[in-house]
Amino acid sequence: RGRRVGDPPQNEWEYLNRLNGDDFMRAMDKVMKELHAFIAKKAPNGVKSEEEMQQIIEEFMMQHNEAVQHLQDFLQENGQDDTVPADVYDYLDLAEQASRKKDKREYLAKAAELEPDNVEVKLAQAELDSKGPLDMLEILPGMIAAEEKRLKDQEIYQRSKGDFWLDFETRPYMMLLQEYLSNLIECGIHNKAIQIGEEMLRLNQNDNLGIRFLLMPLYAKMCNEMKALKLYKRGKYEQKSSFYLLALALLYFKLGDWPEAKSYLETLKQEYPITKKLIRSIKKGDQSIFQPYLDNPPYAPFSDEELITAYLTNYAIYATEPYFFDWADEALIVHRKKKK
Repeated sequence: RGRRVGDPPQNEWEYLNRLNGDDFMRAMDKVMKELHAFIAKKAPNGVKSEEEMQQIIEEFMMQHNEAVQHLQDFLQENGQDDTVPADVYDYLDLAEQASRKKDKREYLAKAAELEPDNVEVKLAQAELDSKGPLDMLEILPGMIAAEEKRLKDQEIYQRSKGDFWLDFETRPYMMLLQEYLSNLIECGIHNKAIQIGEEMLRLNQNDNLGIRFLLMPLYAKMCNEMKALKLYKRGKYEQKSSFYLLALALLYFKLGDWPEAKSYLETLKQEYPITKKLIRSIKKGDQSIFQPYLDNPPYAPFSDEELITAYLTNYAIYATEPYFFDWADEALIVHRKKKK
């Protein structure tokens, strides 16, 4: 994955802004942990004012940027690679990039030596050693329970409720729940998946993880019209999202209300020109339409790429509903009246 565009970044924050996905979150976690430790050292009895906090942050960033620059200069002067692993997140990145299981295991072992209780490391090790989703469904509840107990014992759980993804201390817990949700869906354990997804929305009301886009197809699968419409109305600026429209068409197809299902399909076709082509490809089993999207590239909201992503993200649901796509293909055919 390319991290840089144009000129090299001039400082830490510019660098962070150029990272994507997991790289960005790990880099942010690393900086935030260092900042919290710095604040605790400078103000052991607590920060007394916003002005004092601002001064501490500015001092931290100055020292941090100088340290990063000195390290880069030293490595360049000595002809060394500036990607030498320095902390647990560097080893996690190396493990993710490694192609051999043996190398992945060694990098994760080094990460565990640095931070034995790091949830991301434990999760990566569990994924590496598991034989599949059923294994993960046995492992994850214990990991979730242990992390929840730690957060509650340290009075972090209640304090962060509503913003679990924004707080770096509770983000690993959300990672565990997200992994659990994903494996539940893959194994077809839909009611439990809904329960976990709804809990994630309660813990993180901003829904930075897009859990609502997984819940809507789950509600459709389980024919839960009430919850589907409640979620639909909650996001009034997303009501034309393909994640919602495709799922709602499925919901009403399964409820036997085909005119309502067709109404959502027509809206989907109007908003997303690729709709008919996608549905016809799914019906015929033609996978070529998905090839450009298998590596999860970024997409613009309300674009054809979003619709493809909406289907692929929820493939475990939609792949089990072939008759819906057979019906949808026929429903979108325009029958012109013959001229007399």
